[in-house]
Amino acid sequence: MHYTKISFNTVLTVLLMIILIPEAQSQDERVMAEGDRSIRGIEAKADRRFVRQDFDKAMEIYEAAFKNNVVASPTYSAKLHLKIARLYLTLLEYTSAIPHYDAAMALNDDLFNTSDICNYLDALRFSGSKIKAIALARKYAYRDAYNSDRRFQNILHALNYEEGILPIGAPEFNIYALEEFNTINSEFWVGEIQGNYFYAASNSRFHDPHKKFYHRCEYLPIATPGKSEGFLLNKIPQVMQNGPLTVSNDLSNMIITGVHYEKGESVVITDEGINAYRTKLYSSRYNTQRKGWSSFSELFRGNRGYSYSHPFLFNNDKSLLFASDMPGGFGGYDIYVIHWDEEKNNWGLPVNLGAYVNTAGDEITPYIFRNTLIFASNGHIGFGGYDLYGVEFLEGKVTVGSLLHFGYPINTVFNDFNMLPIDENKGYIISDRNLTNKDDIYYFERNLNSGITTQPFGMSGNQFIFSNLINFPGKELTSGVPRVEELPNHTFSERVLSLFFDFDSSELNSKALEQLRSWITDVDTSRIESFLIEGYADEFGEEEYNVELSEKRAHTVGDYLNSAGIDVEIKTIGKGMQLILNDLRRKGVVLDTSWPATGNKPVWLTKEARRVDIIATIK
Repeated sequence: MHYTKISFNTVLTVLLMIILIPEAQSQDERVMAEGDRSIRGIEAKADRRFVRQDFDKAMEIYEAAFKNNVVASPTYSAKLHLKIARLYLTLLEYTSAIPHYDAAMALNDDLFNTSDICNYLDALRFSGSKIKAIALARKYAYRDAYNSDRRFQNILHALNYEEGILPIGAPEFNIYALEEFNTINSEFWVGEIQGNYFYAASNSRFHDPHKKFYHRCEYLPIATPGKSEGFLLNKIPQVMQNGPLTVSNDLSNMIITGVHYEKGESVVITDEGINAYRTKLYSSRYNTQRKGWSSFSELFRGNRGYSYSHPFLFNNDKSLLFASDMPGGFGGYDIYVIHWDEEKNNWGLPVNLGAYVNTAGDEITPYIFRNTLIFASNGHIGFGGYDLYGVEFLEGKVTVGSLLHFGYPINTVFNDFNMLPIDENKGYIISDRNLTNKDDIYYFERNLNSGITTQPFGMSGNQFIFSNLINFPGKELTSGVPRVEELPNHTFSERVLSLFFDFDSSELNSKALEQLRSWITDVDTSRIESFLIEGYADEFGEEEYNVELSEKRAHTVGDYLNSAGIDVEIKTIGKGMQLILNDLRRKGVVLDTSWPATGNKPVWLTKEARRVDIIATIK
């Protein structure tokens, strides 16, 4: 038997490791547990401020949780970062939300649901971080949950069309912001009662990104020639001025949207929203003797876990459209219809309008103009966010195959989510396309110089044809089956490499050659659809010569890529000269103005113009 001699020091070292490593681990855990308790106290204090709508102080306290060198557990830190990002989003402070989205994702990206990723993308693109948004979108684009999520797919589309889908020639409609009514807060809904137009405005900074509820609201008139500006508005109790409403033709019955708050002083965020705020529909009758409204009663009692909003009476006040997230729908908010039951003297059961209107996303703000049901959706094919749609609606039923999408500038890559037509040629919409404000009122009118004579409202016989519309399938579809819409292929264009050339040369110098070889070694072309090679020249020399030189530079790089075996479509183009010197002068760079006469051209200042850009179109 062989015995190995082990020194006393070795044994002692091993014993100390066995004792001290668990001790060190438990010490770290104790520090993080203590850090979690400390930060939870800060979070609770901030929650109380936020619930009381002291938003600036609340966000200051939330931020302090990460500035006191307190060590918290990664799990709790990630959850708090995501919570703070979500809260900043409700204040539409996109730039402030981004660092917390970044931190939460770095710590635990499993916390993010599809709605979080979409909100994160919106925060990036609305704050001008398009390249970062593209990188994030590409990360999730091939995952099943996101490939089937319509809001995510529309955001991909929006990243390609930041200025909207522009029509060929003059647009069919002109659109104007109503600056005399719009503020830095939200003007989020427009209504009409017997020719009197008014709007709902929120006096709170708190803002639901999904446009489903608002706080501290009031109704204000839109001046109409020959109409009384205060008509009916003073008859609506201030406490019930919370959102979209509808009034019967004889002004005797009103159905309004109210916000239901859960009591408490903590801010809890779930997939269903912050503290599960709910919207309810309330009805009231006008008492002619008392000259006031009766107490408001809840329309759908007993359904405490769901929201109901955006009411619209039609069919001589015998039918009601509304939006709800009640179970049994296609997902998110769907649009439903109920009819008055004369025998029971009550409303009947809600009926979902079906797959040609409702999607797995959200459908809100229904409104009927003649035979057209107008609504907003973030689940149909669109430009991004909520877009406005129309569908033929006859005798309480949707005409199959009649769904259409309003063209630009009615819809944009932002949220366009409430339309109120005045007649066939003009009306109002609500949109958040002006990022310096929140939701604003816009007035649109037909452009008489557009040369387009389509009939936008009141369609008949499926002849509702719109310019610049996205075509939807018109085939028969079982009403209980959600529509599966084919979206356009989404591609991103991104500059991946810039190569710089010597003065008056189209040959690759040693540095450019080294850069190009290194890039070819690392590039993954499996997701690249094509390369566009753009050549440029500086401003010295004749314009015609510089165009030719820029083309030669582009061809040089394109030929090298082909010879290196890059099996992707390659296009080359010469863009001619780029003017740099004037920009330098504006920035205060002092230039020797004698060079045109002496021939001593400051070519060292125009290096940036003597280049080739490789632009990849990514699938």
